[in-house]
Amino acid sequence: MFRTTVKTALVAGVAALALTACGPVKMGSAVIIGDERITTASLDRTVQEWNEQFRASPEANMKRTGSATPGQQRLPMDAVSDSQMRDALTRIVRIRISDEVARQERIDVPADQIDQVIDQSGGPREAESTTLAMGLPGRYTRDLIRDQLIQLTLLRRHGFDGVEGSPAARQAQQRAIAVYTDVVRRLGVKVNPRYGDFDTAQLMVAPVTYRLSRGETGTGLLPGNTG
Repeated sequence: MFRTTVKTALVAGVAALALTACGPVKMGSAVIIGDERITTASLDRTVQEWNEQFRASPEANMKRTGSATPGQQRLPMDAVSDSQMRDALTRIVRIRISDEVARQERIDVPADQIDQVIDQSGGPREAESTTLAMGLPGRYTRDLIRDQLIQLTLLRRHGFDGVEGSPAARQAQQRAIAVYTDVVRRLGVKVNPRYGDFDTAQLMVAPVTYRLSRGETGTGLLPGNTG
């Protein structure tokens, strides 16, 4: 359940979202989500922690790369790729957005429900290796499971029947997307350009894209989606 719900729940249809993610980012911030600020220092520590744990976990390596042989030495922070930084930031932003959805929709995810998912996933070590494969350190395991359970609860409230592609499933997905759209528009997501742009179609931090400036010379390059 822990792994499959990422693909089968709301994330599968989030490309329909039309979100707002423009505006300045306060110095030292990796991302601002509503009134919450996640600093660049905090993100760097999180990704360094992930880097250490991932390289020590054969299970996580197998799930992410297809090889069970982890690195023998911890690499320095600058060895972490930009895509890995964006991946971690995307997951964190999604967790925060789902938390707000739960608050707004009065969705309660009891601790024992999370425990049940961990047990069904093969226990804490197996669940944590999945978290590592997804790009976050093990301490985020319960947060990621909670995120997915919030999505599933919302879908079921709107008639999700568990049959992928069925009329009921599509309708439930559209209604759940509308809830997430409302929450993200209200919160706003402002990402430090160092990490990329917030992709409003996919609900993720994406690489900065460049386009020709529309200025008089027509030769300048400007970051896309700068708001």
